[in-house]
Amino acid sequence: AGERKNEAKPREEEKKSGSSKATEAAVQRLRDGRCKMILLCDIKLNDPDVTQLAPAVKQSTCLRSLSLHGANLSVSSAKLLANALASHEALTMLDLGNNLLGSKGVEDVCNALIHNTSLLALGLARTAMGDSGATAMAHVLRINCSLTEVYLNSNDITEEGATDLSGALLFNDSSRLSKLYLYGNPLGKAGVDEFKKLEKDCPFVQERVPLDDARALAFAMATHKRLGENSQVKILNVKASVHKSEKGIREVRRSNPLLRVIRACSEYRQKKREFYGLEANKS
Repeated sequence: AGERKNEAKPREEEKKSGSSKATEAAVQRLRDGRCKMILLCDIKLNDPDVTQLAPAVKQSTCLRSLSLHGANLSVSSAKLLANALASHEALTMLDLGNNLLGSKGVEDVCNALIHNTSLLALGLARTAMGDSGATAMAHVLRINCSLTEVYLNSNDITEEGATDLSGALLFNDSSRLSKLYLYGNPLGKAGVDEFKKLEKDCPFVQERVPLDDARALAFAMATHKRLGENSQVKILNVKASVHKSEKGIREVRRSNPLLRVIRACSEYRQKKREFYGLEANKS
């Protein structure tokens, strides 16, 4: 029995040294300035590992994806890492799933990332956030306009959390969120009904439905280097044509398809100029 205990200790030390070696390798890659992706999944990181990793992540300008799925993160480690990423301008994907952060840990992560504008995908599945964590995530979704995918599955979220999340998406008209994963949560019928409100209140959100051929062509024209930015074409007033018949004058809603494309293109350019604070007559 004593020999088995002695054998178990070196194995534990090997695991610890393995996580430390993986962290050191990741830090070195980040310092080299060419690393775009760090995957430390299912590696049991300890607090000193994250303390070493966080500054390197913060200083990296090339990092695009960071996954610490199942990395045994503590609440303090997750907060330290999230604070390092709060103002990161390059990171687009962050996965902290399958770590027992609890509601407190998720709240700390959400508070740190609430003003981040580069993140597109956020993974917080299986973090035991509960309704309190869902409410913290809802605060992020109320003001965030960059996230397109959020993973909250298997987190014991009930009707209360579902109400906060759906309310946040209804409130934020500029949200680009197209994928919200909530499977494995006991939402109940009332919770599911909350999300069905999105279909009724936001039936024409362009980010959530494919563009038709005319709008797709208009988008391509508007973003074209020569046809889009440098074009001096202003918004066209394409009215429905008028058809005279024995029963009087009636409007024909089917205008020329090409004119509809050009109109959509010019409208897109106008909105883009207004967004960036440019005058309508400038490229």
